[in-house]
Amino acid sequence: MRLRYLLSAILISASLFAGGVFAMAQEDVGVLNRQIAERKGSIEQINKRIGEYQKKIEAVQREKASLQVELELLDNRIAKTELEITETKEQIGLINTELSLLQKQLMQLQRNLEEHKRLMMGVLQKIQTKDQNLAIEALFGSKSLSELFDEVQSLETINADLKDALEKTKRAKAAVEEKQEIQEGKKKTMEELEGALAAEKTRLEEEIGAQSLLVAQTQRSEDAFRTLVRELREEQSFINNQISALQQRLEDRLIANDQAGDVSALSWPIDPSARGISSGFHDPTYPFRRLFEHSGVDLPAPTGTPIRAAASGYVAWARKGRQYGNYVMVIHANGLATLYAHMSRVDVTADQFVQRGSVIGAVGNTGLSTGPHVHFEVRKNGIPVNPINYLTSR
Repeated sequence: MRLRYLLSAILISASLFAGGVFAMAQEDVGVLNRQIAERKGSIEQINKRIGEYQKKIEAVQREKASLQVELELLDNRIAKTELEITETKEQIGLINTELSLLQKQLMQLQRNLEEHKRLMMGVLQKIQTKDQNLAIEALFGSKSLSELFDEVQSLETINADLKDALEKTKRAKAAVEEKQEIQEGKKKTMEELEGALAAEKTRLEEEIGAQSLLVAQTQRSEDAFRTLVRELREEQSFINNQISALQQRLEDRLIANDQAGDVSALSWPIDPSARGISSGFHDPTYPFRRLFEHSGVDLPAPTGTPIRAAASGYVAWARKGRQYGNYVMVIHANGLATLYAHMSRVDVTADQFVQRGSVIGAVGNTGLSTGPHVHFEVRKNGIPVNPINYLTSR
């Protein structure tokens, strides 16, 4: 009878797993489930508003470029990014709540599994004792044959029930492992969301900075805006024309003086590991994209941070422009040239030879810039290309 009681306890405990019911405080579970539902509802509403702003942005982008249109576009982008930050925070809160619920479920699963193991050990010990007793009784005949047969049948039934209980215990163990896997997946998603949140905050700062800069550069005057656009285009035209004229002459000099060096991989102008890349090549989120395509990568750093040549070459020019502020162009071998913009200080002059890694200036915030960084371009035969495809690994 005692053996049957222990086995029944195992089967009752195992049934909790089969039904997906966890022995935990229902009040706590209810609170967590309500919080999860509320956050999901909030996320859904925020996403609807984000969609509305996206439609406004697309509508404004179809209008002809003007100062008013650009400022309206930035207004909508700022509002959309603020909502994206709120949505990401809600997503992080949702996962935190889901992790709390998972942790409660996991703890209960582990407690129940341990109880399964303990009860199972008790049954196994009882069976072992019963097996020994049956062997002795069969040998010395202390019971009648019919009684012994009943005991054997009873033992066979117990073993069948034990097998069933063992299978349920295995499923309980699998449930624990499944919850642990879900938990790890949630934690990984949390890390990704935290990275996305940091990127969204950086983008918001850039958009607000771009709006302030555009107002400062134009004083809200459409005439000043048109002048700005004209000067930006003239600067790009100058670079495109001059680099074509200088590339071959300076590259020939590099080869003649045996100074070309290895340009199969370029070095980073500043260490990118500290603050990463704030804007990429042809970045769709670049705030001034309607005025000009972002033709390089932006590497934020404190003002005064040394900027180093990406490879050996000759300085084509060191100039100051409306878009790039203080900037330097260096000609390398194999049709490559690099450009470094928004400098606070320039340490080289035109026609000067520089070696890979030598300091050519310092990080600044000159020109059309929303904060201290170096804008770094790579050009192949005069055409901007993605610098990431040429830079060494970080």
